[in-house]
Amino acid sequence: MKYTIFSLILALTGCAVAQASQKSVICHMKGIEDPLSFIVPSKMGDFPKVDFAYPVNVTRFSMRESNLLLVAMDQDERDRPRIFISAQFNQHDRVYIGQYMTDLGGNQLQLDNGSVSCILK
Repeated sequence: MKYTIFSLILALTGCAVAQASQKSVICHMKGIEDPLSFIVPSKMGDFPKVDFAYPVNVTRFSMRESNLLLVAMDQDERDRPRIFISAQFNQHDRVYIGQYMTDLGGNQLQLDNGSVSCILK
């Protein structure tokens, strides 16, 4: 009985720690009203799910060595890039600062680009 209760406590503690350690990234792109946000995957090599105006699949993601890289392609037109973010961590401001490119067009290209700042929460 003691072993069962101890095992249950360990399992619940592990779940709470895993949920508490999940971090999200919120990116504010100059010229675009709505921020882009996603949860950082817990395993290296996994891709985050990104909520965007069009369905996208993330094909490249890296958040290592003070660099953030995110590339997402259109879900239906797999050769059409929809999101590109490249940013470097600024130690002083504790924020990732860089450049972005998005395609918010429907059937035709509508490219936006500019500066981006991303916060890790």
